[in-house]
Amino acid sequence: MSEWGRFWVKLHYSKTGEVVAAICDEELLGKRIATERGFEIKVDNAFYGGVLVEGEGVIRYIEQATIINLLGNRIVGMLISKGLIRESAAVRVGGILHVQMFY
Repeated sequence: MSEWGRFWVKLHYSKTGEVVAAICDEELLGKRIATERGFEIKVDNAFYGGVLVEGEGVIRYIEQATIINLLGNRIVGMLISKGLIRESAAVRVGGILHVQMFY
């Protein structure tokens, strides 16, 4: 098993040609995250629940994407450590790191 653990990955294809890679830490799928502003975010299977991928295996999906949506301290931390995203791109949602980037 990877030091980073496993991640749920799903690719979404738009009619305009965009490819969204939705990736979250394994344990977040199906959870509800309470935000500081009183909202609740559902980590939905329909959006994130594609395939379960080991650690750095997510990079091949990111390479196919024009937009990435990341949710989880491990996935964001791994990509920061690899130099693929900047720490300044991350925000915290209910204490959990989130990044959305367009390429």
